[in-house]
Amino acid sequence: MIDVDQAIKEALKHKDEIALKAYRALKSKIMVKQTEAGRETGKPVDEQEFLTLLRKEIKEREESNEYLPADNPDRKLNERIIAKLSEHLPRQPSAEELDALVARTIEQTGAAGPKDMGKVMSALRQADPNLDMGAASARVKARLQQMAQG
Repeated sequence: MIDVDQAIKEALKHKDEIALKAYRALKSKIMVKQTEAGRETGKPVDEQEFLTLLRKEIKEREESNEYLPADNPDRKLNERIIAKLSEHLPRQPSAEELDALVARTIEQTGAAGPKDMGKVMSALRQADPNLDMGAASARVKARLQQMAQG
């Protein structure tokens, strides 16, 4: 997990506008999380919460870009911010590694069809908490549907 305050200082020092916008947006999400109702006062976010907030910021910018024309300066700015923030995401398995992990997990859980998707996804989340569950979900669903059909 990066020290966002330090990253902001470095961006200011190096006059890196993209990094500055990216880390300030992330800092804002962290501050909101730290002040939410029911949370211990002053409790810092943990690694999992940080990654969740990081992914949320990236996803929001990607969704925003869907509605902007390709030549829009805001779209280009968002793309550069997404790239900067994505540097801090954990490495994701390749397509082949993900397929192998999904196959192994389906075998280990004894899943037989689409009705077992929740069981497989839960096991995947436990196996790798940093896994992109969206990509994994699509592969699990396809694999389980294949199993059910034949």
